[in-house]
Amino acid sequence: MNTSNLRHSLSRDQVLVAHAAEMIARTSLSQDDFAEELSRQIHLSIPDKARAKDVPDFQALAGTNDTSAFVKASGSWLRRVNRWLSGEVELASWIEEAWVLALDEEHRERCINELASRHGLIGARASGVDEHPVTAFGLFVAHMGQAVAKGSDVLADGVIDESDVPNLPVFIEHLLSVEARACEVRQRAQVVLAANRGKTPLRVAGTAQ
Repeated sequence: MNTSNLRHSLSRDQVLVAHAAEMIARTSLSQDDFAEELSRQIHLSIPDKARAKDVPDFQALAGTNDTSAFVKASGSWLRRVNRWLSGEVELASWIEEAWVLALDEEHRERCINELASRHGLIGARASGVDEHPVTAFGLFVAHMGQAVAKGSDVLADGVIDESDVPNLPVFIEHLLSVEARACEVRQRAQVVLAANRGKTPLRVAGTAQ
């Protein structure tokens, strides 16, 4: 399944499910792995809601050495997650953030970019997110290279038209990632610049002293 082709044909919760299903189908992560990570992310982000909704805390259960309780909770939780993945039960809004966080990095980024693009936004993480700027810049460079490579195919004849349709979903996906990572690095730079204005003279490279 190529979720890029589903951008405007699916609801928000269906997009979330599509990216999770694609991750499970294309990576070594199993449905069990995703279900366990989803539980962990729910307890980390909304612990009160997790308890109210009977989301099992597998770390706590593992510490009790009660194998029977662990197996029972695992089976029950996996069935709940399977119903969300199959579309049998609609994904609840309170679980959406944890669902995205439970995706691996590649599918998480693609999911965020797709959801943001539906509203004309960029899927950049907010300034202050605990991630080294070098990581965001590295991803920017990687996606830029992929965008250039795919863009060379798309623009080989100097136009973008119906003949380019097979290449456009991947091209757009890389462009969205370039925009998002560039936005993150820019926001970080702007925060530092704003905090240091009036304290330490900052000079643009190439200008006179």
